[in-house]
Amino acid sequence: MGQGLAQRRRSWPGWAWLSGALALLGAGCPAGQCGRGAAGVGPLSEEERRAIPGVIAFISERAEQKDVWLVKPTGEETQLTKSPEEDDFTAAPAPDGKALLVIATRTVRGLHLEQLRVQPLDGSAPVPLNAPRARSRNPSWSPDGRWLVAESDARNFSDLVKLEPRADTAEQRLTTAPEGCFEPAVSPDGIEIAYVCSKEGDPEIYVMRADGTSERRITAFYREDREPRWSPDGKWLTFISDREGRERYYVVRPDGTQLRPLSGGAVKSDERELAWSPDSKKVAFVERLPDARSRIWVARVEGGEPVALTDGKSRDDAPAWSPDGKYLVFVAERGGEVDLWLMRADGSRQTRLTTAKGPDWLPRWFVPR
Repeated sequence: MGQGLAQRRRSWPGWAWLSGALALLGAGCPAGQCGRGAAGVGPLSEEERRAIPGVIAFISERAEQKDVWLVKPTGEETQLTKSPEEDDFTAAPAPDGKALLVIATRTVRGLHLEQLRVQPLDGSAPVPLNAPRARSRNPSWSPDGRWLVAESDARNFSDLVKLEPRADTAEQRLTTAPEGCFEPAVSPDGIEIAYVCSKEGDPEIYVMRADGTSERRITAFYREDREPRWSPDGKWLTFISDREGRERYYVVRPDGTQLRPLSGGAVKSDERELAWSPDSKKVAFVERLPDARSRIWVARVEGGEPVALTDGKSRDDAPAWSPDGKYLVFVAERGGEVDLWLMRADGSRQTRLTTAKGPDWLPRWFVPR
């Protein structure tokens, strides 16, 4: 099992959809549970959109290559990166709101190469953090923005390394497992790092201190556990597992206790694309359903049945919360176009945000400085 994951990881892009953008699965919505039928039909008013905080970074394919763009809730857009020779992918906003981590990819003589860069929001030149290589992905910031952790193949198939956000920074190697470690997530207080490692034969969730010491194993199951994500308050970790024969999200304390599934009996199919609400009380996630459709749900961490926000009649994916937790941005394929959409956190007032030709996807919502 672990070896099988390692083989897949060698071709994993590390970003949603890069190997099958938006090819999701979905079906109808339980009666009385669809946000699209909630009070307040029709799009958000211009006045309400002007009051929504923050800006959304996303990937656009409106040119031949993939570029990073910014869009305000009002719909005002700015192109942040532009390079015909490469594809750029949004990774994570800097904690100070002044820059984005971008993963630039290109193919040179048949070799796929990746490079982490810090892209200032003022449009100035990006700062490369490493030489182009086959694996440089899944970065996670420290809360003070002074360092970050990412996957690297500089010395092994996939190590976790710690580096500073400046040019030509030296990498501190945190893991050395030959089977590979993946998907680091720095805790909100910056003290610990959650991650996936296959060194025990199966992909499991681990937590270590930020200097790579005091490792502890959080999960122990013969199926695949992966994609750890901290709640904003640091009290919970979520991860996805196929231990029930389908992809499902679970929540667990950072010490490995109180492990349980997040979604109730209403969700029957594979789950993906989880996003924590800013107050740590809820998560949004996507359910795959038949006929290339998908549906967005919200579940309360304290328990109870989840609520469907979209009706599954289209592809609705990749939810991201507004900084105040009152809205969600998501990707939808409706009318043959793949665009960003806004909705209130209850699923009402669904509003198309981007309208350019070519897919727009992978939104990241933050407050710029």
